[in-house]
Amino acid sequence: MREAQEDHAAGVGERLGTEIPAIADLDDAALRRAVLATWTAAMCASPYASLAEVPQSPLMLSRPLLWHVNEVNDLALRFLDLAIGHFELPADRDATLATAILHDVDKPLIYRVDDGPSLGYAPGTQLSDHGAIGADLSLRHGVPAAIAEMVRHHSPFASTGLPGTPEGTIVHYADFVANDLACLQAGAEPIHASFRLLRKE
Repeated sequence: MREAQEDHAAGVGERLGTEIPAIADLDDAALRRAVLATWTAAMCASPYASLAEVPQSPLMLSRPLLWHVNEVNDLALRFLDLAIGHFELPADRDATLATAILHDVDKPLIYRVDDGPSLGYAPGTQLSDHGAIGADLSLRHGVPAAIAEMVRHHSPFASTGLPGTPEGTIVHYADFVANDLACLQAGAEPIHASFRLLRKE
């Protein structure tokens, strides 16, 4: 039984390595392994056979999370170049890219698609758990705490404060830009059209 589970996980990890090419683009080998292990654990614990089956968001059930993750990875690298080249910020490439890759790692564990037109949530979870579940999973699989904390706080829907680092800021806005452009493409309301940042206490 355990050998079958290990074989299954190995197959899932191999597929994810192909589906998310940015994983291979991480310079640090230990970080690469930890990021891949985190995504593999998330997919193995989910009801989805592939990342292409996981919906991106409640607003776009037919749009795969796979597309969004790769779009955020691409935008994060573009924003990283801007942060370093124009704003002269000391942003770390591996930390930025790993955070981008992992920012939605918990969605396969949270989102459930039923027969109806709406998105449900796994028992005991809700949208506000997004970020925290991904961060805790990342820590369990060897992702450095600084990266896990940026995963935890990348979304204002699930956090009382946004990432206060260049890397976390880059991923936060890469996520919002990718999501809002996809919303416009799909004819859905962009997040920024309905969301207002609250003043911190």
